Amino acid sequence: MSIMQHGTRSAASALWVVVVLSIAGMPTVKAQAVRQSENRYRADTSLVLIPVTVTDPHSANINGLDRDSFAILDNGRPQPISVFYTEDAPCSVGIVLDVSGSMKKMLDLGKSAIRTFLQASNPEDEFFLVTVSSNPGAITEPVSDVSEIDTRARAAVAGGGTALYDAIYLALHHVRSREKKRRALLVISDGMDNLSRYSKGELMNIAVESDTQVYTMAIAGTRSGVKGAEMAEIQRGLQFMQEVATRTGGMSIRLRDYEDPATAATRLAGALRNQYVIGYRSPDDGQSEKWHRIQVKVKLSKANVYARSGYQAQ
Repeated sequence: MSIMQHGTRSAASALWVVVVLSIAGMPTVKAQAVRQSENRYRADTSLVLIPVTVTDPHSANINGLDRDSFAILDNGRPQPISVFYTEDAPCSVGIVLDVSGSMKKMLDLGKSAIRTFLQASNPEDEFFLVTVSSNPGAITEPVSDVSEIDTRARAAVAGGGTALYDAIYLALHHVRSREKKRRALLVISDGMDNLSRYSKGELMNIAVESDTQVYTMAIAGTRSGVKGAEMAEIQRGLQFMQEVATRTGGMSIRLRDYEDPATAATRLAGALRNQYVIGYRSPDDGQSEKWHRIQVKVKLSKANVYARSGYQAQ
């Protein structure tokens, strides 16, 4: 199993599980206090809040760090950290399941990954499902009963074209309307699109500006004789999924035929439930709507840091 922060090129077909997740914990007094603080922080429009995941070279989560372990740069300039806490907060999770014809041979692996991910998620999370082939399907009502989402996912049958970008856009829009302060999106696909109205660039901009993290899992199956235009299409799908994960602060997990999707799904859910939230005051004077590039650094050697790449000043 490989976990990537930067794009990896492959001629293998890939089932991408894209996760844009928001996280929250059990309803203890401490958890409630954290949520009240988070609500107060999010009401302060001058604060930039960044969920951060840190892993070691073996992809295990690194917990127990304090604010002195981190450094924040905004457009290359160091910023004082004014907010720092850790949390496993409840979230709204939208699952986009690609059931187009190209997914037929890999759909069962995706369903298995979904089941494990649901079981490993915060019990207070809520989920909804969107299937996509030639058009995005209807969005199911958000529920906390993971068995209901699992049943609906297992009933999906592959066929038709792929309007993946449109379905992701629809799910992003819906998840942002939910009451929970933190949100997630899980997209399962081979990464390719041939019927969407939205372009890759348009969707990328929407995803980056949505303040959501995108996590991708590629369940790859070998495809013999791939060349030319088909190989280029596969590469474009891989590139999009890797880029959207990197720019939004997610991680990219890729599997091969012989690897267990349940192991990867458990690891992914664990990463999403063990995050640091770091905040600083934007140096923008509020007179411009320019893009700010964010860099999060950790004072550990050989650590992987996952954080969004920037924000648009308002």
